[in-house]
Amino acid sequence: MQLLKESTCRMENKKVIILHNAVAGNSNPDEADVLHQVELVSKALTVLGYHPIAFPLQDDLIQDMKSIEKSEPLFVFNLVEAVFNKGELLYMGPALLNALKIPYTGVPVEGLFLTTNKVLTKKILEYNHIPTPGYFTTNEVHRLKSGTRYLLKPVSEDGSVGLDEDAVFTVEQTAITCNISRQPASHYFIEEYIEGREFNISILGGKGKRDALPAAEMIFNDYPAGKPRILGYKAKWDESSAEFKNTTRAFNTLSQESPLYRELVQLTEACWDCFNLKGFARVDFRIDQNEQPYVIEINGNPCISPDSGFIAAANQAGLSSADVIARIIEELT
Repeated sequence: MQLLKESTCRMENKKVIILHNAVAGNSNPDEADVLHQVELVSKALTVLGYHPIAFPLQDDLIQDMKSIEKSEPLFVFNLVEAVFNKGELLYMGPALLNALKIPYTGVPVEGLFLTTNKVLTKKILEYNHIPTPGYFTTNEVHRLKSGTRYLLKPVSEDGSVGLDEDAVFTVEQTAITCNISRQPASHYFIEEYIEGREFNISILGGKGKRDALPAAEMIFNDYPAGKPRILGYKAKWDESSAEFKNTTRAFNTLSQESPLYRELVQLTEACWDCFNLKGFARVDFRIDQNEQPYVIEINGNPCISPDSGFIAAANQAGLSSADVIARIIEELT
């Protein structure tokens, strides 16, 4: 009888905590964007009949977890993008929830830990024969080839933080390579720059299913010759910059019947499987001059603000924001 009562209470419980990183008043646009995601998820959950409560994860993790436990939510919708203002620690939020056996949405803690570290991601991609650009530690500048362009990237930051055209270089630029060799290998690595088109494919989970959403191509309009065509921080967040104004997203630039499109979808699904992703994710690609795709990044729990690429792809597939959130929470049932 007691078990029946507990089960009934749980069925009646519609309280959902939306867990997100705390945002300071002077935050950068990439940090403050999580509040737009909270708003979208809150509205969608309300439409779906839940009672959402936004909960910012502060520095006192023990007290925060006690508060969440005490509130007894049906589940937690995880939007944590940083802990202690460090993107590389974003997995700690779900790790704590997992340890306390509190159900949470999206990519499991193991998948988040692996995909947040780009070097570790690349090693796993190589092991699974998924093409990814060549890479080196900052201690391996001497191994770089003459005449080849490379990209200095942060190991564990998302949202293109620390990534702009100044990060693209050749070994002939000795002042730059000398500085790169002094950067800690724990925080930066070198990746071969793939000259060509850039696509991303969002993938949406659900109970017993996963669907690749329409492929989006990043269009670099009127970029002068020689300027690296990369989706850097300015192109994503600095609305006053030429990069932001001249970088757009486009769908239907590639036929869904083309071999390249099919290969992008197959590689996206392969990434989903080998990293045990759930809920929602996005895989970013560069395509070289021979139409060879390379995975440059896997984003577990990517941005789902109203103007995000993920929501744009979902809308392109005929899905509303509420449809997306409903699919994400399906995997908890």
